[in-house]
Amino acid sequence: MRHFVAVAEECHFGRAAARLNMAQPPLSQSIQRLEAELGVSLLDRSRRAVELTTAGQVFLKEARRTLLQAELARTLACRAAVKVPELRISFIGPALYRVLTGMLLRFREEQPGIEVRLFEHPSPDQITGMMKGQFDIGIVSSGAARSEDFESIVVERTKFFAIVPADGPLADRTHISLTELARHPFILPPNSQRVHASDLMVLFKNEGVMPHVVQEATQTNTTISLVAAGLGCSLVSSTAMLTAPKNVRFIPLEPGPVTVYRDLAMIWLPYHLNEHGTAFIAMAKSYVADKPHLLDPDAPMT
Repeated sequence: MRHFVAVAEECHFGRAAARLNMAQPPLSQSIQRLEAELGVSLLDRSRRAVELTTAGQVFLKEARRTLLQAELARTLACRAAVKVPELRISFIGPALYRVLTGMLLRFREEQPGIEVRLFEHPSPDQITGMMKGQFDIGIVSSGAARSEDFESIVVERTKFFAIVPADGPLADRTHISLTELARHPFILPPNSQRVHASDLMVLFKNEGVMPHVVQEATQTNTTISLVAAGLGCSLVSSTAMLTAPKNVRFIPLEPGPVTVYRDLAMIWLPYHLNEHGTAFIAMAKSYVADKPHLLDPDAPMT
């Protein structure tokens, strides 16, 4: 299956062999044996590029799922053999500005014997990692694409603010429109990381403008640092104000017909959770219920 997936993704036996660190003839033989065992042709070799047959397209989808499940079984078995109780939580950077920090403090009080390990990753990488059993719980942008197997709760809702250099031409503004913001050098995450429902590019498209992107940054803290250095402006969650960055001004967006929020969602796969993960989810639900300002984007930043 691994051999077939490599060939299907590369559409070339030579590149697939190099990726698998093996010679091409054994790879071709491996695929032929697989096709013989299945009794169907998976690849169309009649053209210069290798293409999937209809049966091959179906098998590729299921092969990926099978390999993922095999990796999950291996990961969970290895983790189960570790004696120290452990909880692995992945998150995007803005979660640490407020909501995740408070949750970790409360969980430590309630479960002092559990070792919590944190991993900062973009939302898509978290979802892939959770499906492989690498993380127990994730905090992602709520619009991140994920399968229906995931359960989730919204743990924080914030507004978007413009951030500009404090010594730049926009620093004295009390409000700013997306149209005006788009005329200035802009810093955004790479295309592959713009996954949340309130996609930053979608905000501009709704206004009929496109920003002049001069820099890309995956992490919010990196974006803030680039703005502080005078390299451009950007949009971030209002909770970033809590970091009190130097040489950065936070400017509210001009009110529009639709107010756009950014939601952070805690996600998990219920059949992957151990007792420690279950305890953290229960604590998180209680924590959010106790602190209604977390879901009120107009509440003061505390």
